[in-house]
Amino acid sequence: MNPTHCQALPPVSYIERSEYMTFDVTPQLPSNDITVAELFAGGGLMAVGLRAAGYNLVWANDFDKNAVKAYRHNLGDHIVHGDITAIDPADIPDTDVIAGGPPCQDYSVAGTGAGENGERGKLVWAYLRIIEAKRPKAFIFENVKGLITKKHRPTFDALLAKFEEIGYRVSWRLINAWDYGVAQKRERVFIVGIRADLGFAFEFPEPRPEDYRTQVLRDVIGDLPEPSDTCGKNVKKVERVADMNEPGPTVTTQFRCQTVEITNHTGGVPAKEYPGHTASALDEPAKAIVAGVHGVPGGANCFYPPNHVQTRATTVKPRQRLSNQRGYVADMDGPGRTVNTCRLDHAEIHPQAPRRFTVRECLRIQSVPDWYVLPDDLSLSAQYRIVGNGVASRVAYLLGIALAEQLRSSVIGERLRTEVSA
Repeated sequence: MNPTHCQALPPVSYIERSEYMTFDVTPQLPSNDITVAELFAGGGLMAVGLRAAGYNLVWANDFDKNAVKAYRHNLGDHIVHGDITAIDPADIPDTDVIAGGPPCQDYSVAGTGAGENGERGKLVWAYLRIIEAKRPKAFIFENVKGLITKKHRPTFDALLAKFEEIGYRVSWRLINAWDYGVAQKRERVFIVGIRADLGFAFEFPEPRPEDYRTQVLRDVIGDLPEPSDTCGKNVKKVERVADMNEPGPTVTTQFRCQTVEITNHTGGVPAKEYPGHTASALDEPAKAIVAGVHGVPGGANCFYPPNHVQTRATTVKPRQRLSNQRGYVADMDGPGRTVNTCRLDHAEIHPQAPRRFTVRECLRIQSVPDWYVLPDDLSLSAQYRIVGNGVASRVAYLLGIALAEQLRSSVIGERLRTEVSA
């Protein structure tokens, strides 16, 4: 398919068009009868992976009303909007597993650095409080790599010790999503705790040979048509250009963008006008553009996936750039860096057109299946934030499969031991 033109399809309804949305690296498995509650659920990207792995999603919570709306739109009404610190554990149903990752900004290298003293950093202890009160068979905890850096390692070690103290055997690993079949270099810390009375510690699954650093951008977004155009103007300036030969850069949550106006480029764009290192820092965010299909070339005969709409950012005053802020050209056929959402010092653009990744492309780079759709009435910045805050769905899927197998083996083993002793 020519990437500079839309994909011509027969005139069909929106629902019928869904048959063309086939990306799914988390194929649905049969139910494993394991129930899960999720804290800090966000838009449900981790839940997508766990549900596909066979888990029964019973309850979820998040403080962000937009994330809750996205979760409810895709996964059901069992999510509760509210502050987890104000929720009585008695109001949370008993489940086999509790999953989730507290907000990471205070531990992120690119964040505040406040650690556990930050308002968000303190939420790791709220997570622990719920685990101690509910005592599930297992829990899955996710956070940024910064949690194990020298600055925050005391907090991390104290957290592990507390989990052990309340009766859990914990295992942890720094996981790069690219190692597990995700087209993105995204490193995150995962802690899996198993209640001590179950008699085993979780063993992380090793990357499969067919998954290990094999997925690149071309594999996950190469089939998408150029997005519909909502502004009809050419790009003037751009941030980093992604490379379709590489995994995507880690999806993050910022929406502060460089001066850019975007077109669908159906007539082609001279490459010399869009060098890869022309990023200019800005001190204002782009205007929020509502996602939707507008100005679609070809009308009803042209298919544009949900959340795959092109927008423009307005011109704003540049601000002083840091020495490490550079434009970046990604490669379609190689590993990409962590996908960013047009953040000032990391924003990237699509390797085949002078524009940033659409929300749909970011979802795919996060290994989220195409059936997941962010509501049109969420602002573009909210959509990017939801995607950037999420756990790569395929990573959650593979961890979920491994955990279910190990829990099942433990239960079977215990049953056999009981029968033998009797």
